[in-house]
Amino acid sequence: MLIDRRRAIGATLGTAALFPLDGLARAAGPSVARTTAGQVAGSMPHGVHRFLGVPYGEPTGGTARFQPSRLRQPWDGVRPALEIGARCPQKGHDGATPEASEDCLSLNVWTAALTGRKPVMVWLHGGGWEAGMGFDPLTEGDYLARTRDVVVVTINHRLNVFGYLNLAGHGGEEYAMSGNAGLLDIVLALQWVRLNIEAFGGDPDRVMIFGQSGGGRKSSLMMAVPSARGLFHRCASESGPALRMDAVDLSYERADRLLHELGIAAGDLHKLATVPTPLLTAAGIAVRNALGQFRPTIDGDVLPHQPIDPVGLAPSARVPMIVGTARDETALFLGADPAYANLEEGELRKQLLPFIPADRTDAVIQAYRTRYPALDNGKLFARLTTDRSYLLDAILLAEHKAAQNAAPAYLYAFDYPMTVGAFDNVTPHVAEVPFIFGTLPAWRYVPPSPAAQHLVETMSGTWSNFAHTGIPRGPGLPAWPRFDAARRSTMVIGKTIRVLPDPYRADRKTMMQFGSQQLDRFEPRPPGPWIRP
Repeated sequence: MLIDRRRAIGATLGTAALFPLDGLARAAGPSVARTTAGQVAGSMPHGVHRFLGVPYGEPTGGTARFQPSRLRQPWDGVRPALEIGARCPQKGHDGATPEASEDCLSLNVWTAALTGRKPVMVWLHGGGWEAGMGFDPLTEGDYLARTRDVVVVTINHRLNVFGYLNLAGHGGEEYAMSGNAGLLDIVLALQWVRLNIEAFGGDPDRVMIFGQSGGGRKSSLMMAVPSARGLFHRCASESGPALRMDAVDLSYERADRLLHELGIAAGDLHKLATVPTPLLTAAGIAVRNALGQFRPTIDGDVLPHQPIDPVGLAPSARVPMIVGTARDETALFLGADPAYANLEEGELRKQLLPFIPADRTDAVIQAYRTRYPALDNGKLFARLTTDRSYLLDAILLAEHKAAQNAAPAYLYAFDYPMTVGAFDNVTPHVAEVPFIFGTLPAWRYVPPSPAAQHLVETMSGTWSNFAHTGIPRGPGLPAWPRFDAARRSTMVIGKTIRVLPDPYRADRKTMMQFGSQQLDRFEPRPPGPWIRP
């Protein structure tokens, strides 16, 4: 990651280095925009204005840890927006070097013109609830901004222990929202968009949130956050439907374990403000390895209900939504492992145990082999695990959204075959992202071809048209019917594109008998010394 020396100096001083307008604005050319906090100067490569590392929130370290984020205070002069902002500390980036920092609330903007009222596409990055950042070669906004008349925004926000440590059980009102601080960062970024996007040629009344994997979970979960109501107007959740988040008792258990790891008594929460960032990162990773990811909590306030509850999506009932998956999601993780190239029968059954009850494994395998006789054991495992998790949960989310009978849900399946390691003719996790962003050269699993470029035009056009109008239309795309539980119309997107009624009916019925794997709480664990009496 490139770290501008001026930015590194600013981080050492505790603030970003600022420069007067004289000289900087001339170097940046016309890419200067005024925000509520001050002017920012970007660059204009490839005919698109690009602003990187624009701060939207105050630093979140020290006494601001685990607290609701606040909009960035104004600065003097013109701030350079030429380098990506620091990511939230995480595994592999613990905050000991400038590329990760608790001053991580920044965003990036791409726009073809600083005038007009273009729809805004706000990308929420993947990496679960614990890793990643808002700048990635697959999700750069140049192509969309240049060809689709949209403004693209990507954001950094708090993750893992920094974003989802629920201290309310010990700290009371002072830490009432700590378990969902990362969600509040996303809300704050959307508030920044509301206040500032017109300066970048955007329309604050046509904001679309979208994301893939962990970003898909964030996007769909924001539909259940009351404080985000009215800040976005369309939503697309790709390969990451959020149905349930953690119950309070599990989030308290993680907090107790973290305090134990750090040697901090429950009555001394003020000491958390002085824990060095790398040490807090490491302690969070240790707790995550024992008790699962830090992630949002149903706290009755920021997130009052599970998304799958009857009233869960009520805050965004009038927001249309695209939901979908890739056909072989887990092939991305499995195809690179040589063990799955020749998966033995016994090992197949063993590895399916976390997904399918042992007494049903043989029947499910046989049913899938009948339906998909060409799949070897490795690819069969990828298909089974995809359907058990991603596909089933996407269908459940689409059903739930459609049952509101307010704004439409649109369901898709992405089925464009490619080779991933030992697996050929699979459509893995992340596969649709470069087609939507027009960043196919950065995706090594698809060689360039006229067919691939045609699909880029279709998918980037469809997603951007959804941002424009709330209706997913695109070049070469047939009319996309809204999803309902009777017809189950699904847009199957691949080398051919067609609308099919319930195309994976047999697979859906097989997996539906087991229900979603997203539970509202985990099984009880043996108490440890970190558990409160």
